Formats: sequence, structure tokens, C-alpha cells
Amino acid sequence: MSAKNYVHQLDAKNRMRIPAKLREELGQNYSVTVGSGGCLVVYSQSQMAELKSTLKNINPYKENQVKAARFILYNTFEPEEDKQGRILLPENLRKYAKIQKNVIVFKGPSSVEIWAEEVWNDYFNDVNFNDLASAWEELKNNG
Repeated sequence: MSAKNYVHQLDAKNRMRIPAKLREELGQNYSVTVGSGGCLVVYSQSQMAELKSTLKNINPYKENQVKAARFILYNTFEPEEDKQGRILLPENLRKYAKIQKNVIVFKGPSSVEIWAEEVWNDYFNDVNFNDLASAWEELKNNG
């Protein structure tokens, strides 16, 4: 489980490449949806099936759960690669992630993430090590 990031640019038609090594890990069919922190998340077919299965368990009377499920599902798409291996990022996802030109494709611990370079830099610009330490302790205690 190694973290790796790749720098890419959208072309004039708002297409980008998922690096070949990551595409290999994702498999033939994968989905892109919204993620936390302002990124997009790329899930393999099995990861997306697991996410959709979890979303089926929402309480229809808890508005925050319904809203989260709607937001995720509405903003999920299954890209089709062109002959050069590029995918088109839809406008709603580019807008959500504030992607204009430069993108960072990041292989995180559980999924592939797509970030606007500026959002990526801002996200890591103000790291609070007390928050990191608390998150680390929480992870250690839960698993």
C-alpha cells in the first residue's frame, strides 16, 4: 500500500489520463465520484458495488443520510476511455473539485483520488499535527 501521485493536465476537451499502473489496479470498469476535501475519488467496480450496498442501508427518514446518498449517487459516473486512454471529466465533477487545468492523481490507501493542483496544495498547506496525531490514535484504537 504505497502512496504515489502523478501530475497531469486536462486537454482542451477536458480529458485526462488515469496513469496506466493505476488503471491496471482499477480494472476495466471503474467509477468516479465526489470525495472529501474537494477531491474526486476513483473506485474499482467492486469498491463501487460495496459503496452502493452501504448506501442502500440508509434510513429514509434521516435527511443527512438521504442527502449524502443522493449527492454521491448523482455525482457518480462510469467513464469510457478513448483510444488514447483518456477519460472526459464531466462539468459537475470538474466544478465540485475546482479542476481547471492541472490535476494531481493520487494513489491513496484505499482509492485513487483526483485533485485540482491548487486544491491539493491548499489542502496540505496548513497541516495541524495535533489533528494528525488524534486521527492516528483513532485509527490505531479502531483496528
